[in-house]
Amino acid sequence: MFNLTRIILISLFLAACSGTEEKAATDKTDTASTSTAVLSQAYGNGRITSASKLAQLASPASGVVMEIIKKENETVREGDILATLNTAAEEAEISRIIATINKQRASNKIASEEVLESEKKLLKRKRDYERSLALSKVNAETQDALESASLEYELEKSNLNNELNEKKVTNTELQALNAQLKIAKAKRDEKRILAPSDGKVLEWLVTKGEGTQANSSVAQFAPKGALIATCEIDELLADELRLGQSVNVRSQDGRKLISTGKVIYLSDFLKRKSIFGDAASEAEDRRVRTVEISLDQQQNLLINSRVQCEIDLTQPTTK
Repeated sequence: MFNLTRIILISLFLAACSGTEEKAATDKTDTASTSTAVLSQAYGNGRITSASKLAQLASPASGVVMEIIKKENETVREGDILATLNTAAEEAEISRIIATINKQRASNKIASEEVLESEKKLLKRKRDYERSLALSKVNAETQDALESASLEYELEKSNLNNELNEKKVTNTELQALNAQLKIAKAKRDEKRILAPSDGKVLEWLVTKGEGTQANSSVAQFAPKGALIATCEIDELLADELRLGQSVNVRSQDGRKLISTGKVIYLSDFLKRKSIFGDAASEAEDRRVRTVEISLDQQQNLLINSRVQCEIDLTQPTTK
């Protein structure tokens, strides 16, 4: 009886061990299958943005916003005036300089006319002197008359030189005033916020009547160009990414396919996850690789909208 009980216990132990080994083998197979499935696709959170990168427009000068000329989402051309600050002081300075320039131009015109008149007088005095000199050589002119003609000739030369110098001074002053006008206009133009390129203003960060400081952001600007998706892929799959891999870009909840596309850029370094990819439960030392994706569908896309990117890792593409 004892031997029979012993045999039964040994049989049950061996059966239990065999079941454990089979379960372990099954779990290992399931894990391998799951890993293969995960590695076939990489998922990352992202957003829609412009391929030319969004820009924060800054005010080149301090002042009060007087007018916002271009509305949000309105298409603009490079150099268009988007908004203006208060330019009353600059406009007054420009008017003052222009008035001074006009006065100086009038003086310059008078000086030029006086030079022409002196040149005519000098030519006449020269002829009189040369005639007196010729007559004196044949004793047909007195010495006093010759000396008088010579004196008048020299005086006229001196007058002409003085008037030429005066004209030169007025020209120099006019050039200085034109330089002042250029500076004054530049200061006025600093109160104008211009479009840096073709594109559109996405958002104004200031309103009419609001004060702004020099170099402070006043608007978010989207340059003209194609839209792309920028996403972040966890560091565990960073080495599996390749240029040219196919991508499905879906809505944030993953239900709606927004566009298909290709991987067109891979960052050469890992960085901290951005705020739109972080979760409170994630470890702070997680790193991600930035990926940019071309979009086949360009219509009805909202810049800065969050998306989910599914990258196909099975394609043999360029690293």
